[in-house]
Amino acid sequence: MHLLAKAISVAVASLGVAASAHAATNTQPPSGRYVVVFKTDVLPADAATRIAKNGGKLTRTFDQVGVTIVQGDAAFATRMAKDTKVLSIGAEHFFQLPEMVSQELSQDSAAAEAAPTAADGLYGSYQWDMRRVGAPAVWARLPVAATLPRVAVLDVGVMGTHPDLVGQVDNSVSTTYCNTNGPDGSAGYPVYASLIDLDAHPNWSPADGCTTVAPSYETHGTHVAGTIAAKLGGGLMVGVAPDARIGAYKVFDRYRYTDPVKGLVDTVGAFDGPLFAAIIQATQAGYPVISMSLGSHVLRNDKGSNASWLAWDRVAKWANRNGALLIASSGNSAYDLNGTLAHVPSDLSTVMSTSATGTSQLLLTSGIRSAAPGSDTLASYSNFGSSVDIAAPGGDCSPDPNCADGHYFIANDGISATGAASYYLLAGTSMATPHVSAVAAYVRSVHPDWTPGMVRSWLKDTAQGIGNRQNFGAGMVDADAAAR
Repeated sequence: MHLLAKAISVAVASLGVAASAHAATNTQPPSGRYVVVFKTDVLPADAATRIAKNGGKLTRTFDQVGVTIVQGDAAFATRMAKDTKVLSIGAEHFFQLPEMVSQELSQDSAAAEAAPTAADGLYGSYQWDMRRVGAPAVWARLPVAATLPRVAVLDVGVMGTHPDLVGQVDNSVSTTYCNTNGPDGSAGYPVYASLIDLDAHPNWSPADGCTTVAPSYETHGTHVAGTIAAKLGGGLMVGVAPDARIGAYKVFDRYRYTDPVKGLVDTVGAFDGPLFAAIIQATQAGYPVISMSLGSHVLRNDKGSNASWLAWDRVAKWANRNGALLIASSGNSAYDLNGTLAHVPSDLSTVMSTSATGTSQLLLTSGIRSAAPGSDTLASYSNFGSSVDIAAPGGDCSPDPNCADGHYFIANDGISATGAASYYLLAGTSMATPHVSAVAAYVRSVHPDWTPGMVRSWLKDTAQGIGNRQNFGAGMVDADAAAR
């Protein structure tokens, strides 16, 4: 499953720029792993026996929702589909991280104009998104509740040792098939020093093991976590909920294969199994909000995609029943989702779908950049449709289609290619989602007895109407109005 950060090519002379690109040409998953959805919402007692009888080998089981991940061949899939207790079987979905080019901000550009604290030096020049969602008004009355807001971030991992995030990560977990612990020993750290080798094992399974390689680092999850919870006076940035706690759930695996055109491809991608495991574990750990800046497109009338869709729907509904509000990106393909094309997981009925906004004009006043009143636009890449519930700043190329002004993107924390704490400008529905997740966590901290459905309704009721509901849902998330 791909992370939703828009691929943007930029060049800004005043900034230190670092490009991080991931090729994404081969969308074929390794064959031989299947999602099996049983007819009952809990796993039948004899599920393992039935799978073995048909020639399959269990990889992961999700007893709570009647779903398993199974290793097998095409003959197994055919036989298992005829089992009287099976509702659907299809390939375990596997999606790649699209090409992503990001700006790495130089700390030399830091200036403390109107920052919440003197340390938050990039706030005034870059964090127009915080002002747009009304976060400063919430900071002025911290703490807003006795209970700290908590958000589980399902992503490539979070750098808990980043100056803005030290003490903010209260749980670090990996549900991946191959994992590398961070230098601090945390499992959910965004470092990858082992991978799935699809050249050596085209039909790779966990039994084939993970191949040790030189470490690589992924910045996406740290940026998302920073947008939620970068603390006041830590590093150079601030998050919507600077008193929040983050559960870092690493769900993406690194893998490599040889492409006939591009040669050796080394990148990251996610499977259904680790994602399902993370949602269930985060819900059981008591996180009231689960933030997913990721997704993929499926055709609802495609039989091969149906098993994964049904499994996702079961997992999402289980999490909702057990107190977790799932919030996800609407997608970065500028697609109209009012048809057979669906976006998973954001199109699921119990998941809050977030579209991304840009601004057509940033005003610079005394060193502070803010979106001009009435300047909200649907980001050029954002999916839209009746499934969109709410909107938040995701950044865009406006008003310059060549993206020359990085100030229009979303600035927050990151980890550099060398593993050092850094700061990045990114744009995508990935960047919009954590704004909503942070506000949702505040709502749950103020109203701990509310159900996920009540929180979702309140976020929509307090949102600022900014235009076409097909584009923006209920409107722009409003932290000040919601966190009361």
